[in-house]
Amino acid sequence: MEKWIDEIAAEITIDSLPESYQAVALIVGVEAALKLSAHLGGSTFYFPQMDKLLRAKRDELIRVEFNGCNYRELARKYGLTETWIRDIVQRKPAYEQTDMFKDAKPS
Repeated sequence: MEKWIDEIAAEITIDSLPESYQAVALIVGVEAALKLSAHLGGSTFYFPQMDKLLRAKRDELIRVEFNGCNYRELARKYGLTETWIRDIVQRKPAYEQTDMFKDAKPS
């Protein structure tokens, strides 16, 4: 940001921000909220939920930590059932799955 904007930003408090900015400022701070506004202002921006990304990473960690017989230990560690751990271990991650149409010839 320009120097004069930084000086003004230093004087802004969360309470002086519009309500829609306050939630963001509470999480990242006023200065970062203003930087986001400068960068994204005027556009519609969607933050996807982290569930899918976190689940994929958790599953990857489970596969790495799996030693062939530690289903119960992993179930306790990750708050899952042993059946779910077995499913995760047996399932290939999406990036390792092969494309069944890769070598198919067009008809």
